[in-house]
Amino acid sequence: MIELAPHNKQGLAVGAPLIAGSGAVGFGDAWPPGVTPAHFGAIVTTPISRTPVRGAPQPRLVELPGGFLLTTGVHNPGYRRVLREHAPNWTKLGVPVLVALAGSTPEDWPDLAARLEDQEGVAGIELSIGETADLTDVRATLRAARRATTLPLLVKLPVTWAEPLAEECAAAEADALVIGIPPTAAYPAADGALVHGAVAGPIALPFTLRALRAVVALGLGLPVVAAGGICCVEDARLCLETGATAIQVRSLLWTNPAAVARLAGGLEC
Repeated sequence: MIELAPHNKQGLAVGAPLIAGSGAVGFGDAWPPGVTPAHFGAIVTTPISRTPVRGAPQPRLVELPGGFLLTTGVHNPGYRRVLREHAPNWTKLGVPVLVALAGSTPEDWPDLAARLEDQEGVAGIELSIGETADLTDVRATLRAARRATTLPLLVKLPVTWAEPLAEECAAAEADALVIGIPPTAAYPAADGALVHGAVAGPIALPFTLRALRAVVALGLGLPVVAAGGICCVEDARLCLETGATAIQVRSLLWTNPAAVARLAGGLEC
């Protein structure tokens, strides 16, 4: 077992280092052919918000050499509907379920975290910090979320600003860090519309590795999960050798489910 929250009384033990990243399998109900919960040590849900949110307008995706840009917004039906329709099934998956939170105001994360505190089937919470976040706001919001719940808190950081944010997260008693959110870019789609979104696919891996190495070197004493651009066993092992405790995959489940199954099998060897 791998412990992702060693300083939390509840702990977060996972049976494998491979984690399905936020939204990769929806709310635990969108499994690609040939991929099952047994391939993962945990899954992270699509981010939820206090009220329903529509996704980004089309086009949302544009291909690039070595990957693609993707922008989905935070499309979700709101936490009430998610908990009513999906939470009853989370305990049946056989792996820990981490609920990702989307926030539009500083009060969102603590409020949602408190509502999840005693929710059956929720093993932890993932929070994502944007590239433009203010350090003071990050510190205050994370501490408020920490006071609102005893659940393990994993904080996902932008790779472009990971080191200073990592130190703030450690001071705010985050349980683990996820490295991370790929940089944003822009590129025209086939219809000429300029798509702004995070880079995804193999192109994201060099950014992940740089940030991962820098955060591990800080010696904060927190587990670090690598995410972004991991497409094969060799990528995963490189991240683990660089200091990651576990890895997340997301877009790979949509583009090449068979590769996910191979990756899971390779990490068992």
